[in-house]
Amino acid sequence: MSEKIGLIAGGGQLPNEFLKSAKIKKKEIVIFALQNEADKNLEKYGFSIYWIGLFELSKILKLIKKEKIKKIIFLGYIRHTNLLKNLKFDFKTLNLLFRVKDKRAVTIMQAIIDEFKKNNVTVLPTTYLLSHLLAEKGFLGKVKVNDKIKKDINFGYAIAKKIADLDIGQTVIVKNNIVVAVEAQEGTDECIIRGAKIAGNDFIVIKVARTKQDFRYDVPVMGEKTINLIKRYNGKGIVIEAKKTFILNKKNVIKKADDSNIFIYAI
Repeated sequence: MSEKIGLIAGGGQLPNEFLKSAKIKKKEIVIFALQNEADKNLEKYGFSIYWIGLFELSKILKLIKKEKIKKIIFLGYIRHTNLLKNLKFDFKTLNLLFRVKDKRAVTIMQAIIDEFKKNNVTVLPTTYLLSHLLAEKGFLGKVKVNDKIKKDINFGYAIAKKIADLDIGQTVIVKNNIVVAVEAQEGTDECIIRGAKIAGNDFIVIKVARTKQDFRYDVPVMGEKTINLIKRYNGKGIVIEAKKTFILNKKNVIKKADDSNIFIYAI
């Protein structure tokens, strides 16, 4: 019997993609699905599953010990708005939050990883079984850009990296060498909508990882929904980082972008 791997599943499609790969590779997975975040249909893959509250660290650690799990992986998002609500914390989570110097995602996630390490549990990189979803370098479709857009790309990329390194957000909206919108706690989709309403047509979206991105959590993701939003608001395209960004349903995303005259550029 292969060793068990624990999946702590948040929202979005990444946990599904991981479980599909795990099924093909005949891995034994135990799912710890976060309530009000994870896909309700994760049971369909046939793996053991526990539904866990967002701040029940004690319960997760007890179940990991019970299941004799030595490796886990974090996949999927937690909506930042949920972190601002009046939620109940178990004692271990509350103790962890009191110890950290600030409440940035980087700080909290590092403290959680350290807590697992104390319990002899290794946190795997999010690329485990999912490296095929990472963006390759260059233009990913048929649509290319002119020199004016290239200037926007270079300008916006430098700004986006600084914003990401400050752990404010991963996305900026740029037009005519002007930063129109910066992602904060609302998430990429809402940032695009807000920025598009300010910029009007021909904006570009730039989504990046931190300079020292810890691949055990919070790796940027894009999919068809992103392209649909750029199309709806008449944007020019999106810039992502090669080998640092997951693309869900890659073939469909590239075809949709080509059909909509939208560029995808992995820098």
